[in-house]
Amino acid sequence: MNRCKNPTLIIFAMLLLSLLGPVRADTLFGLYAGAGTWEQSVSGQVVSDLSTLDVEQDLALQDDRNRIYYLAIEHGVPVLPNLRLQHFGLQVGGQNQLSRAVEFNGQGFAADEQVDTQVDLSQSDAVFYYQLLDSAISLDLGFAVSRVQGQVAVSSLTSSSVADIEEYVPMLYSRVRINLPLGGLWLGAEGQGASYENSHLLEYNAQLGWESGFGLGLEAGYRAIEMELEAFDAVEQARLDIKGPYAAINYHF
Repeated sequence: MNRCKNPTLIIFAMLLLSLLGPVRADTLFGLYAGAGTWEQSVSGQVVSDLSTLDVEQDLALQDDRNRIYYLAIEHGVPVLPNLRLQHFGLQVGGQNQLSRAVEFNGQGFAADEQVDTQVDLSQSDAVFYYQLLDSAISLDLGFAVSRVQGQVAVSSLTSSSVADIEEYVPMLYSRVRINLPLGGLWLGAEGQGASYENSHLLEYNAQLGWESGFGLGLEAGYRAIEMELEAFDAVEQARLDIKGPYAAINYHF
């Protein structure tokens, strides 16, 4: 997702330059790419077949580290929104001895049974935004479409069940960045979210960053996602909170 030599993007940039005349290219077209790691702590509950499973106490999901990526495309055409693509993964697991009998996705698990749980989720966002301010303080507003997909698998020596997840969530989006008078340092905050039909998705982060004079930069901060999804396979509801610090390297082309 962070490749900068996509031929479609290059063709788009050439079309913009040919339509809008001999203006400096970096005022018409810019790419912002970043990749990093996110220390993820997971909490929440899964409701299935009248059983409520706590992901920490019942399933013993462990904290883990996963990757994040983003690519933003900005241009000088006022009518068209800018585009930001971002992606993160969540791969966590745990083992625990159940203190009670439970059911998950149509399959029963007995009390005192050792269960292994694997959660493999990914979220990909397409964000369409307008830059309302672009000076020492920049402000972006727009909307996003998020795709959440993956699976939750619970197994023991005698039973196993896998619940597949796929959902699209439209959201409102905002981002603010403040350039500090300290040699390329900046502060930023970003958020997007929506709530509808008993589903809920809220994402937010705050960061401190630095950008060099030739475009290379670093950022570090705190990211959080509050996710509530309903009715996938035989699972009535899943509520997950994914939070933790992150760090990334980025480049402005």
